[in-house]
Amino acid sequence: MPKHLAVRHAENMRELGGYKTKDGRRIAHQKLIRSAGINHIDAQDKHYLSKYGIKKVVDFRSIEERDSQPDQEIPESKNIFLPIFPIEETKTASASPRKMMRRMQNGEDAHQQMVEVYKHFVTDDHVRGQYRKFFDLVLENSSEKESLLFHCTAGKDRTGFAAILLLSSLDVNQTTITKDYLATNRYLKKAVEEMYQKAEKAGVPADSLNGIEDMMKAKKEYLQTSFKLIKEQYGTMNNFIRDGIGVTKQEIKDLKKIYLL
Repeated sequence: MPKHLAVRHAENMRELGGYKTKDGRRIAHQKLIRSAGINHIDAQDKHYLSKYGIKKVVDFRSIEERDSQPDQEIPESKNIFLPIFPIEETKTASASPRKMMRRMQNGEDAHQQMVEVYKHFVTDDHVRGQYRKFFDLVLENSSEKESLLFHCTAGKDRTGFAAILLLSSLDVNQTTITKDYLATNRYLKKAVEEMYQKAEKAGVPADSLNGIEDMMKAKKEYLQTSFKLIKEQYGTMNNFIRDGIGVTKQEIKDLKKIYLL
């Protein structure tokens, strides 16, 4: 299994390296790292990540998220801002814990909001275009011992869907892809518990606390929302990556050459 990186001040940071493909190959280590926000990493974390080979940091968050909690800079690494959602959609797809609580206090349905996020991953032209740009960056990451880190706020939805696209393009099976997606719950367990405590202190009604779980946990049903739409509109995940995202057959071959052992 891919390893969880030993950083002290970032959640949910882990490798995609080590996953096995359908034909028995494996994804190379120290090439692709997914994470939650890196706005709190300290000098020790930065040194560790620099030594790990990170040369690009791709930030999927909104302008508001970035401005309120800017990424720290890792030595010898370039920060690339690539907001996945259009500005008018970020209130649903990306929100601070404080805003989540406010929406739950106002009686908004967190579960339905998350379902809509996973629909947009498939149906929104802007979203697909941003993931196409992400593939461009991944294709540039061809030098040995150089890593690309991609993240959003929790490393769960925007980052999770990016990981799904990458793992699918490298021919990792759907069972493994789903396990990688759901592993977020293990790595964010402490953060979710802290969110419950903050919500209770903020006076969120007891019957609204379930909304925290809906917002903060990776749920298989969210993933199935995307998979169902992909099947209905494109037939297969490979077709979606080619026709929906715009990744060519040659680029898929190039990805496998770069990332598979």
